[in-house]
Amino acid sequence: MLRAAAGVLSLPPTLAHEATHWLVARTQTDDAALAVEVTGGRAIAAWPPLESPLIRFLAFLGPTVFGSILIGLWAASGIDIDGWRLILAVGLAIYTTPSGADVRGALGIQDAQNGDSNDDTDNNNGGDG
Repeated sequence: MLRAAAGVLSLPPTLAHEATHWLVARTQTDDAALAVEVTGGRAIAAWPPLESPLIRFLAFLGPTVFGSILIGLWAASGIDIDGWRLILAVGLAIYTTPSGADVRGALGIQDAQNGDSNDDTDNNNGGDG
């Protein structure tokens, strides 16, 4: 029950994270897909291998790059992190943090680059198992 609640509460930043992957990949392929499982609190973006190393890097690490820019702007603004802003900060941290599959994919060493699925929730080197 607690795990399900945590999954549902983390869904908004997780969905934003995966939607960013999808948006970047969608610029290069019409085959990019986004799936959301509300009851499990999961979201997954998938796309076929991308030829451009820069676009591949941005597709896999887009949320990390964009989130880092937002964190930098927030820090530079001098606004304190207190009260409800703490909730936003936690959400931004969830959004920004790359998974192991994100890092492997950005480096081109994930199975997704060899034609297998890009499943961020799969810790078996990005493949479907």
